[in-house]
Formats: sequence, C-alpha cells, structure tokens
Amino acid sequence: MRYFKIAAAVCLIALSGCAAKELNPGAERIMISNNFPAQNCKFMGEVIGSQGNWFTADITSDSAMIKGSRNEMRNQAFSMGANYIVLVNQSTSNNSRGFGGAYNSSMFGNAFRCPT
Repeated sequence: MRYFKIAAAVCLIALSGCAAKELNPGAERIMISNNFPAQNCKFMGEVIGSQGNWFTADITSDSAMIKGSRNEMRNQAFSMGANYIVLVNQSTSNNSRGFGGAYNSSMFGNAFRCPT
C-alpha cells in the first residue's frame, strides 16, 4: 500500500507538468504586443515568464510551455496594476535529449498601465 501511494504521488506530480501555468482571474485582460503603447501609458515594471525544465520537457507540449510563460507574464503585470505588455524577447530552448520539441519557453517584457 505504501508503494502505491508513492507511485500515485509521482504520477500526479509528473502529470501536473503537462499543463500550462494557471492564469489568475482578471489577468486575461492583459494585452501582449510587440508594439509600443501610446505615449500616455505609464511604465509599471519588467515582467518575466518561463515554463519548462529538463524533467517536464518530454511530457509538456510546446504550446503549453508558451501559454504558461505568457500566463506568468500576465499574472505579474496584473499584480502591478498594468494592462499592457510590450514583448521584448521570447526564446524557446530545444529538447535534443528527449523526444524533441521545446525544452523551455521564456519571455521578457515591459508592463504598462494605459488609460482605457
């Protein structure tokens, strides 16, 4: 029975690596763009999003990694009071050891509060 509980816990942890990081309520309204915002927008700070590592790379889809890093940036921007992110840099590391695809997705951006 003890080994069953340990095996179940390991499976649960492994499966949780398959999903994108959660988006906090309200953060879905944050716009991400490559374009600079209007001049009347106020800079609120830098935001960084990242998802993926060597352990979860083979069991997490590329799209879930990208979505998870975008969600993390949106969550950070929302907590700052921002409503607009200018995406400065986006990188995806390749998973050459496992089944291929992405190993990690990282994004960096500047968060702004723009009048609505």
